[in-house]
Amino acid sequence: MQAYIKAIEPVNVDWTKNVCLKIFFAGCDFKCPFCNTPHLLETREEFLIDLRDVKKEIDLNSGFAEAVIFTGGEPCLQRPQLIELAKQCREKKIKIGIETNGSKPEVLHSLLKENLLDFIALDIKTPFNEELFERLTKSRTFFITTNQVIQNLKATIELLIENKDKLEIEIRTTIIPSLLYRKEDILEIANIVNQLNARWVFQKFDNMAELASKNLQSINPPSLSFLEDIKEACIKQYPQLRIEIK
Repeated sequence: MQAYIKAIEPVNVDWTKNVCLKIFFAGCDFKCPFCNTPHLLETREEFLIDLRDVKKEIDLNSGFAEAVIFTGGEPCLQRPQLIELAKQCREKKIKIGIETNGSKPEVLHSLLKENLLDFIALDIKTPFNEELFERLTKSRTFFITTNQVIQNLKATIELLIENKDKLEIEIRTTIIPSLLYRKEDILEIANIVNQLNARWVFQKFDNMAELASKNLQSINPPSLSFLEDIKEACIKQYPQLRIEIK
């Protein structure tokens, strides 16, 4: 079996105290203009790798890597490969994490059903407003509407609510001036996050990064004081929230 995987790298992340192995799947069903890994949006022949080679890499790092995190792109688009690698990690007693846009709740359900997930980082990019969601995700295609994508994300959130005591959950939202910055929009997301036992990370938009849309490079990053104001407004309304700014 082959998979579209761009890279396998040892990294340090907040989730684990020790080194973690990050596996970057290529291909994504969202085309967010502010994506800072645009090279991972498409599946390319050059990214094809035999799954046996990936397993060897996990074996080689199993002595010092506390966890493996599957990221992308969107790892849930390659379901059989993802599940097979997760099973190998579980056999090696390596913790398993995933970074996902939440568009494939059925894949996350399979991982949870087989006890193949310890940590999930879920991007909630916008409130469930179709116009804003489409503007920030570019997820609509001939085969799926924006509303269907939103319903899939809602199903993922329901799945996390059901499993919030079994998982470590991190929600991520990128604050982007002129796109996602209004307090009322972010408070709508706060209402969703409040239902989860999750850490919520405000990611500061970076116009110096490699972005999918060069048009966004003219947008200045939000100030720290602006982010602190939004954080304060969210905690005022939902005191149980745990919010970090990065």
